[in-house]
Amino acid sequence: MAEHILVLGDQLTERVGPLFSAEPDRARVLMIESRELAAGLPHHKQKLMLVFSAMRHFAQTLRERGFDVSYLQAANFATGIREYLDEFPGAELVVMRPTDWGVEREIIDAAVGAGAHVNVVDNELWLTSDAEFDAWAEGRKSLRLEYFYRSVRKARGWLMDGDKPVGGRWNYDAENRQVPGPGHDFPSVAGFEPDALTVEARAQVDATWPDHFGDTRAFAWPVTREQAVQALEDFVEHRLASFGPYEDAMVEGEDVLYHSLLSVPLNLGLLHPREVCERALAHASDPLNGVPLASIEGFIRQVLGWREFMRHIYRIGMPHLREANGLDATRPLPNLYWSGSTRMTCLQRSVDQIARTGHAHHIQRLMVLGNFALVAGVDPRELNDWFLATFVDALDWVVTPNVMGMSQFADLGSFTSKPYAASGKYIDRMSNYCASCAYDVKSVDGDNSCPMNSLYWSFIDRHRERWVANHRMAVIARGWAKRDPEAKARILARAGDVLEKLSDNTL
Repeated sequence: MAEHILVLGDQLTERVGPLFSAEPDRARVLMIESRELAAGLPHHKQKLMLVFSAMRHFAQTLRERGFDVSYLQAANFATGIREYLDEFPGAELVVMRPTDWGVEREIIDAAVGAGAHVNVVDNELWLTSDAEFDAWAEGRKSLRLEYFYRSVRKARGWLMDGDKPVGGRWNYDAENRQVPGPGHDFPSVAGFEPDALTVEARAQVDATWPDHFGDTRAFAWPVTREQAVQALEDFVEHRLASFGPYEDAMVEGEDVLYHSLLSVPLNLGLLHPREVCERALAHASDPLNGVPLASIEGFIRQVLGWREFMRHIYRIGMPHLREANGLDATRPLPNLYWSGSTRMTCLQRSVDQIARTGHAHHIQRLMVLGNFALVAGVDPRELNDWFLATFVDALDWVVTPNVMGMSQFADLGSFTSKPYAASGKYIDRMSNYCASCAYDVKSVDGDNSCPMNSLYWSFIDRHRERWVANHRMAVIARGWAKRDPEAKARILARAGDVLEKLSDNTL
């Protein structure tokens, strides 16, 4: 009796899961391109191109190995499953548990409606299990990344000296806040020329969704297992050593700096987080490679720590997390997030980069795009949809907790202790954006002052009672309360002017 394996677009692997032990002469594979998912938001054209190309390449690889693959372009998962079961009535589908909320229910309902059954097995594309996280979280008053990270790192023995962290500290984040000076020579980044399948996907995307966000011309993402491994090697060999010191920096004209770009193949399933971490650890363990402890620790913290933590926060927080709006932010998402039309260099450069490449690193996401929306009082649900649509590595499980929780504090701190709000001073410290900006980052209330500055203090003022009760925000809130009333009035008036220009698309 043949085994019927459903492979989702973020589970493109034979290294774990049902395909690991499947025999081509005893298994059939079902893959579905969902038009409903593609059209649900104005997804970046490169994102659609990436997913379609990667899925089609994976199907091609399976066929070359002898598997019988049914590759369907359907209106949605339910339609595709019903179409498949019309051909194979009564077949039991086997699928790794989907990570995005609601997908499992959709698959099961479609199969049951067609008189079939779905066997949902553990999703093995993670480093930590549900049971491991739940055991760690049980009885805790608050869930914090730092303590989860310590627990799972200790359990795996990574960067450990017995029961103690190598170097005597768990976290070297404080050392990873340097900004490259003028003339800094950044390494080139491996890109992948689109082949016939990818070119076909591009043509289809451009023709079917011409009005979606972004451009397909600069597409160079890995779409196969072989390319993903090359991308991993390229990062480890050429950027890992300097990743740590510059991981929070933003530099005009540099899209990548020393970041890995591995979220793309990781989120497709082309790479497993274990092999990514172990490869980086092996490279860093050789003194000849000159990888500082702060760099390898920072990278492991992102993959073993933050990526895994976000997945679990999403798992236990949905569906409520997606609809959270604890700060009652109701401003519509500004048009500049789509157009990039603004005189604010930090926002303009970030949106332009995303339109070109479908990517921006975590500080651009958190402290430019997220921070501005937070202090301007933008509806977090609209911002969440924007992040889901515009980034090539965007999946609901990673975007929603990062935006709704960490970036917008919409959940009022279910896993963070304070909002990530900052004035223009932070951006000036961590980038060279402000040097070419039309606005004055050193001015708070002037006609040409940096909009981030007055909006930041307006944000503090708007929620001052809440911040006084927050141990990490209380000093700032009390300091604001003690300011000269006339100075406060000028700052708030400037914030009002900024918001008016934001609404008029003249900022």
